[in-house]
Amino acid sequence: MSNHQNLQEQFSQELEKLSDGGGNLLAERLFSLLLFSSKPLSLQEMADQLEVTKAAVSIRIRELEAGGLSVKKSKISDRRDYYYIAENFSLVMAESFLAKMKRFLSSTDSILEKWPEESEISEDQMENYHVAKKRIMDFQLIYQLIFQRLEGVEDEWKSKRNNIEI
Repeated sequence: MSNHQNLQEQFSQELEKLSDGGGNLLAERLFSLLLFSSKPLSLQEMADQLEVTKAAVSIRIRELEAGGLSVKKSKISDRRDYYYIAENFSLVMAESFLAKMKRFLSSTDSILEKWPEESEISEDQMENYHVAKKRIMDFQLIYQLIFQRLEGVEDEWKSKRNNIEI
């Protein structure tokens, strides 16, 4: 295995950790393969490189395409479809993580809106009531702060990515 392939495999493993088991291993490997490829790849090329079936690749690459992480390209002289990594793949991934965080923040907001009044809590549960409410408010606060700090990040990213040099 070449150093380039080792780095590709390492990146795929890091993606797996990032998704925390919520993603699909083959989709993560396909994404890594496209990320490390300078040219669009056919389903068969991807299947051969990852040593999986073309059918499995077809299913997972469509998921990446639907999620905005890959793009399908057809060649006039060739009946096969080719896939490459989406131009704004990093933004799409960041937006996906942020959407999950927003859903969590929204759920904490909803829980706190439904939080019972102290008068509804028995004396023996009062300490638990206060501890739990404070912890949920702590979640709410950190996520609110994160979103405040992220204001304008997309514009800054778009500006700075044009200056990335290799």
